[in-house]
Formats: sequence, C-alpha cells, structure tokens
Amino acid sequence: MSPAVVELASGVDALYLSGRAALPGGLLVRLKMGREAAERDNISVQCDFGGEVFEFLPHAFGKYRYCLRHRNGQLGISPSEKIPAFRIQPRAEFLHGVGPSSAVAWFADVIESEVGALRLSVSRADLFADVQGWSLCGDDRSRFLCRADKLDTHESGEVFNGLSFGRRASQTMTARIYDKTIESKERGTDYWPDIWGAAYDPILPVLRIEFEFLRSALRQFGLDAPADVLDATGALWASATDWLSYRIPTDDLTHSRWPIAPEWQTIQRASIREDAAGLERVYRGKTAGSLRRMLPQLNGWVVSYAALIGSADIEETCSKLAKTLKNYAFQSERSFKNRVTTRQREMS
Repeated sequence: MSPAVVELASGVDALYLSGRAALPGGLLVRLKMGREAAERDNISVQCDFGGEVFEFLPHAFGKYRYCLRHRNGQLGISPSEKIPAFRIQPRAEFLHGVGPSSAVAWFADVIESEVGALRLSVSRADLFADVQGWSLCGDDRSRFLCRADKLDTHESGEVFNGLSFGRRASQTMTARIYDKTIESKERGTDYWPDIWGAAYDPILPVLRIEFEFLRSALRQFGLDAPADVLDATGALWASATDWLSYRIPTDDLTHSRWPIAPEWQTIQRASIREDAAGLERVYRGKTAGSLRRMLPQLNGWVVSYAALIGSADIEETCSKLAKTLKNYAFQSERSFKNRVTTRQREMS
C-alpha cells in the first residue's frame, strides 16, 4: 500500500514587484556616479541606499539601467517614465526566512526612505506545495487535465524529473511539478529539510507543485497590491488546482469527467501558509549547501597540489599551501584578504 500524501510546506516561493515613485534629482546623480564607478573597473562597488549597504553592479537589470544587489534581493531603478521606477526581486531565501509580508515591508521601507511615496504592484507570484507520498513517472502525464495546451516532460539522463504546463509567453499562468530533493541538491539549498520539519522522511523524494501567476493572471483576479495578492493566496491556489488537475482514468472518453485522484485532492487542500523559517537558519542552510557542492572540486585541487609538492599529509599540505598563496598575493600585488572581501561582496 502506497503511503499517504503528506504536505511538508507550502506558501509563496517568489514575489516580484514593481514600484512607481518620483526619483529625486539627488538620487539620480548618485545613481549615475555609482554606475560609472562600477563600469570603470567592471566590478561591483558598495553604495548606500535607504540606509542599507548595497552592491552597485556595472550592468543593467533587464530594462532597468541601474542594478543594486543586496543579500535580501535585487533592485532595478530606471529614470524612464515609460516603465515603473523600481523593479524589486526578493531572494527566495529572504522570502522563506522572514515571510513574504515582511520581505515586502523591508523593500518598501528602504525605497521610501529615498523617494518618499511609493506604489507597489505585484508582477509575478509563485505559489508552491511540497509533498511526500506521491510518486510520478512520465507515463502519468496522460492523467493530468490542464486548460493550457502545452505540456513538457523533463528528464535528467533517463531519470524522470517532472512536468511543466503552459507557456510563460502567455503572461498568465504556468505550472511545474518536479522532484524538489533533486533540485535542492543541485542548487545547494540545504535549508529545506529544516523548513519541511519532523514530517520529512529523508528516504522519500519530495514532490513540488508550483504555480506561477504572471501580471495578466493576477489582474484577471483583480489583484495588484502586494497585500491583496498575499491575502488571496488561498483563492489563487484553489483556482490553479482547478486549472490543472490529476485524474483517475476511466473508460469515459471525456477526460474532464474522470474523477479527481486522491493525491490531487490533498494538493487542493494545501494550507498555503505564510511561515517565516528564520532568516539566519535559512542562510546557514544555504551556506552549508554551497560548501557541500564546492567540496569535491576543492578537494580535487588540493589533492593535485599535494601531489605536485610530494605531500600526502593534510596538515603539511595546508601549511605549504598557505605559503604558496602568500607568495602569489605578493607577486600579484593583491592581498588574499582583498580577494576574499571582493568575493564576499559578489556572493552577498
């Protein structure tokens, strides 16, 4: 008997915003100078924006000439009157760490301290549910009923890794169902087991069901402001799990009359709650994942270095490596500390 489908987590996984405001002349001057400084050496430079330290990047953010990066997310700013002045993209770690409402409030406070009155709109919202106890394969694609015509099967080698429905070019709604444990391992987002909690079984895969609502879809629901979108996540989820459904095949040639499968009934009842996992815990998990992904390559380089210098001892190898790095810093006229600081800013 297959295990029952269990919800591990659900909520908002992405929330992209645009903001309309008047840009003060002094801010425009600072932005111009910041972009020029970043372009001069083609590296990011630190800048103050709204009382927070951002990194000014030497390139645009899509249609936005000025791109500022913070560990909480990325900010695009444009002096053009043809588009909203701000494009705001919180990082997923920030959303899950503090919760979407607090993430929106943080960006609003930072921007308003620079420009005053600000009107935010949601340009994209992704809702998700992570479950265990539901196993899918490529042959199950025929059991899905979707109002969108496009359906793609995703595989890694010969391993089935999910399905996607709809076209992003439609500017309405798309859906993905995929193995979150595979994706989390590849991306180094090792904080997810903490979010999944005691119900998580590390032996079983975690299946993610994710719906992406783009601006046109949100406007069809009469939703624009972040608070309205977040208040309506339950209704959006109900609509999405009706737009896409998983059925029990029968002899009826009309697939819309096939009964909804018990697994999908559990998906339809997902809580879509606005939890905050704790920002530092999320970032600790992200750091652990990055180190895990880096370790095989790091070990390979150090082993190769040890082989070149004739050392088979870790302590001796690391001692000699420290001297080699100090000599390189002297020859290159750039200190190890300076390189680390630059990399930390790039990885912030």
